Amino acid sequence: MLEALGLSTAESQVYQLLVGCGRSRVDRVGQLLGLSGEQLDEALRGLADKGLVTITDDRPAQLIPAPPDIAGETLLLVRMNELQSVRGVLRQLTKEYRTAPGTASLEEIAEIVPDETLAQRYEQIQRRARREVLRFDTAPYLVDEDVNAAELEQLTAGIHYRTVYDRAAIEEDGAQGEMRLYADAGEQARVLGKVPVKLVIVDRSAALVALRTDGGGSPGAVVQIHQGSLLDALIALFELAWASALPLDPPLPDTRGRNELSGAEIQLLILLLSGLTDDAIARQLDIGKRTVNRRIRGLMDLAGASSRMQLGWQASERGWITMSDVNRMHMDSSA
Repeated sequence: MLEALGLSTAESQVYQLLVGCGRSRVDRVGQLLGLSGEQLDEALRGLADKGLVTITDDRPAQLIPAPPDIAGETLLLVRMNELQSVRGVLRQLTKEYRTAPGTASLEEIAEIVPDETLAQRYEQIQRRARREVLRFDTAPYLVDEDVNAAELEQLTAGIHYRTVYDRAAIEEDGAQGEMRLYADAGEQARVLGKVPVKLVIVDRSAALVALRTDGGGSPGAVVQIHQGSLLDALIALFELAWASALPLDPPLPDTRGRNELSGAEIQLLILLLSGLTDDAIARQLDIGKRTVNRRIRGLMDLAGASSRMQLGWQASERGWITMSDVNRMHMDSSA
């Protein structure tokens, strides 16, 4: 604990021992602490320099500890003065850091998009794309439009779109038809139970980010990110979400598909990916919970999956089920 005052570990051990024992012989202190002669000599020199120990001229030499409330308080004040000096140096270094050439200001990294220019900015950032657009799609929406015309035009021009949809977004009225329109134009789409943030990334060089409001109102603020590690983090977030999301209506492979599974296994997968618990699946299929677990484990082994999330991914990749199956199950259960 005394290391905070600038003492070494050995100095702290020696001083605390002396405070407890009082005046002691040098050789006795070394024996009690198990310190070598060199370690003890170094510790005593440090304590003497700090005014914490007096070494007598006796033979053998005696060690007399200074009162902690006096000597310790002096050391504390010295240490505090040193820290104040360091604080001043840090302030100066901060000024130099912020004014150094090549250091981007906050305005160069991001800007708040005014509400009145939001629709125009949303269209402009898509139209500037020359390679790809990455999107998280979830309510509330940035602009009030039935169809994203800019996306359709860019898809026609060969711009690659990848979109991760929030499950709530695909359940809205008319959403399926609009998503089919984009898919037919070339959009790749996947779905997550919960999209983390509203996001559009263009050519990995700029992004629009909207603060999500679950209450259904307008976004609290929309920020355009221009460059730097913040944009890199958003790109990484998208790729992580994309890898975890389920494809919407993936194509059935030629050599694989539903023929690999029985009707009961397909039904089990649909119930599992619809979000039902094992207990609910057992009741739905009129089987025991252990049987549900055993069958899921068998499907995981067949798919080479180490988790249920990976099983869902493999089920879509292999054409065992599609999102249409899951959506139909939702409609059947709510009917």
